[in-house]
Amino acid sequence: MLKNSADRYGLVSKLLHWLMAMMILTMIGLGAYMADLDKDNSIRLRLYDLHKEIGVTILVLAVLRILWVLASRPPVLPAALQRWEVILSKSTTGLLYLLMLATPIAGYLMVNTGGGPIKYFGLYTMPVLIGENRDLHEVLEDVHGILAFSILTLVGLHVLGVIKHRFIDKNPAADVLKRML
Repeated sequence: MLKNSADRYGLVSKLLHWLMAMMILTMIGLGAYMADLDKDNSIRLRLYDLHKEIGVTILVLAVLRILWVLASRPPVLPAALQRWEVILSKSTTGLLYLLMLATPIAGYLMVNTGGGPIKYFGLYTMPVLIGENRDLHEVLEDVHGILAFSILTLVGLHVLGVIKHRFIDKNPAADVLKRML
């Protein structure tokens, strides 16, 4: 089943969820790794290019994912959840969607203000929206990093919620993981 049902996510939602989860976690690790490389390291430039290319892909997938949520509403949260759990779940999900857009946009603008274009896997050169500006570049560099680690924090909270419902509550009616597997 491609679309979501009342109690389960459909194939499209599952693919977007797991693909983006892997990509985002990879990007955060890659970003932390490449930032520590010496500026004269030959691998550094290629990793930066890859980071930018995957970032553009994440932005496109995030937009598609939001459009998909509008077209195929997610299943309702289990009635077994406490009110605070529902509020926390919806808040976390909403913030994750916002950050899936804001983080690559901040990175895109950071590259623009650094004076460099983004070449998308050698197929297309992304338009430069803002000219070179070193002061703004440094601000966007900080913003991009803060947003990335905010995603990591929310993903951690998301995973802790799944673990709580599955292994601590031990209530099959509250187990939200089965809906995404």
